[in-house]
Amino acid sequence: MVSFASRFGVYVHFPYCLSKCPYCDFASVVAAEVPHARYRDAVARELALRASEHGRPAGGVESLYFGGGTPSLWDPACVASTIETVDRLFGIAPGCEITLEANPGASDAARFGALRSAGVNRLSIGVQSFEPAILAGLGRQHSPEEAVAALRSARAAGIDNLSLDLIFGGPGQTPAMARADVERAIALGPEHLSCYGLTLEGLAEEVRLAKDVKRGRVQVPDDAAQAEMGELVREALAAAGYERYEISNYAKAGRESRHNSLYWLGREYVAAGCGAHGFRRTAGGGGYRYGNPRKPEAYLAAAEAGGAPEVERDTISPAELFEERIFLGLRLTAGFDLEAAARETVGALPAEMERRLAKLVAQGLVVREGSSLRCTERGLDYHTEVAVQLLPDETVALPVVG
Repeated sequence: MVSFASRFGVYVHFPYCLSKCPYCDFASVVAAEVPHARYRDAVARELALRASEHGRPAGGVESLYFGGGTPSLWDPACVASTIETVDRLFGIAPGCEITLEANPGASDAARFGALRSAGVNRLSIGVQSFEPAILAGLGRQHSPEEAVAALRSARAAGIDNLSLDLIFGGPGQTPAMARADVERAIALGPEHLSCYGLTLEGLAEEVRLAKDVKRGRVQVPDDAAQAEMGELVREALAAAGYERYEISNYAKAGRESRHNSLYWLGREYVAAGCGAHGFRRTAGGGGYRYGNPRKPEAYLAAAEAGGAPEVERDTISPAELFEERIFLGLRLTAGFDLEAAARETVGALPAEMERRLAKLVAQGLVVREGSSLRCTERGLDYHTEVAVQLLPDETVALPVVG
């Protein structure tokens, strides 16, 4: 159960990395020198423009998320300045969850204390695996020992809300290795774990690892092996007291990601930075989504020119937004309020949906309790197929978050 999801959030993307992972399709680049202050100023300019567009939320910002890239490389003073800008423009609510993604390398860990002082109260550390051979296959530059040291450094810095990322299904990984990875992560005691099966299809760009697999240079576990890994991961986390609250996310009670839950429940969020995407609701049940350039220099030039640094803006009709609410809401193990989603978008449940719902219930794929709808454990394994069966025959391309 999602104990608290932000009603309004801000996402800031930091695109710079020390190296590019071969499976990553996010907007990120390797930079010998990071333009810390220049990037801070560009983000501040964009946030001011977005504030005039979104307005100041009545309850303030309840989640602020620094993603990347590797935002733990950003000068902590720039992070602090950006947090102050968000507070000035939108208002940061008491208890706001301020998350920053970090890599386990020593250079990142050295900044944790300064980042905590800047206002960061949650870290998401990209461990991915504790097996050296798997880390090498995923192109990760850190060692298992550095991952453990990073978590200890975060605790020493006063961070009491930690999330660890794991990937299963990497080159050469076996189900036993996947189980060993999650057990080692559990032993470190994070409040939250994101455990993703390696995905090389349907990405924003064809990444290097996908090309190597296609050409036969690298082998990854097949679907059956990855499914077995996923089952082992779920069993280990459940036994350790982590609740699966979303397809790939697990948390101790009350430590679910507020920001990601905002996406899954269709709430509004501001976005700033290279490659960032934001969403705003509009009158009449629809909304629009905007996206920024994926190349840092293009983003910086656009922001410095004084206009909104976006390269795409898509209007979302009430029907399309309703479809998104179904697709994303069914990712949550607790499901979502289907009738409320319909009221807020298309006005009422379409007549043909009742028949489709009844069929999915009979198949044991979903459970309907009053106005709420959720997938069963089996349904979560076939989430995309379940969601598509609920949608009208002519569907739009839907975003997958997480």
